[in-house]
Amino acid sequence: MDDPLAEFKIVKQRKASDLIVEEIWKMILMGKLKPGDKLPPEHKLVERFQVSKVTLREALQTLENYGHITRKRGTSGGSIVLDIAPTQGISLIATYMSLSKLGVDELMDARLLIEPMIARLAAQNLDAEGEERIRTLLAGHEQDLAIHGGSKRGWEFYLLIAELSGNLVLKVIEELLIRLFMDAEFALSIGDIGMSPEEIAYNTEVLKVNRSIAAALFGRNPELAAAAMTEALRGLANRIKAYASTHPTIQQTAKL
Repeated sequence: MDDPLAEFKIVKQRKASDLIVEEIWKMILMGKLKPGDKLPPEHKLVERFQVSKVTLREALQTLENYGHITRKRGTSGGSIVLDIAPTQGISLIATYMSLSKLGVDELMDARLLIEPMIARLAAQNLDAEGEERIRTLLAGHEQDLAIHGGSKRGWEFYLLIAELSGNLVLKVIEELLIRLFMDAEFALSIGDIGMSPEEIAYNTEVLKVNRSIAAALFGRNPELAAAAMTEALRGLANRIKAYASTHPTIQQTAKL
């Protein structure tokens, strides 16, 4: 008869420093520790976790290595929470996909799958504070457009909607899609500020489209919000294709 003990896995006790890393990382993920926040002083963390200073510093070193915090030395120093970790990974993925000759048509297909779902959830979860954030962003976009002829707030609009959806996975995916789409717009020379009348017209249309999506979200109707997002993205795809067709050298870069 086979030895049943052979089927059991060896149970290893987890290091105290690993448990501290896990606890602090959970606080960051839940938004209880935000980028720019300073962690409590080391002596208070030692007391709270009931560990030695050596164990605590090992945990803080691990968090720093992962890019979750940065530690500043000196009397006014301390451990500062950095922007949420997926951001660094998203940059690497976006760079890889850009180098892989990703086409705008593929990006639009992905956006048409993901963003109506994001709009649906955002409409379900939208509260007064979220609505005010959208209105402020759109007002800033309009002001930028009047002064500069373009605005980064057009991209920020979609990232905000993803945040308001309340789904962290969709937010991360949306950040990747928008970063890739920004690269594509720059390749088409339509994603910058202070441009030709043709490019200003494109950015003006982006604001108009974003306002139509916002109006559907303010109605708190998930299906209408999803439909508005779908219609907006299809219109955007058509405008980009039309723009690229009049710029042959750009068309090759954009793969449209």
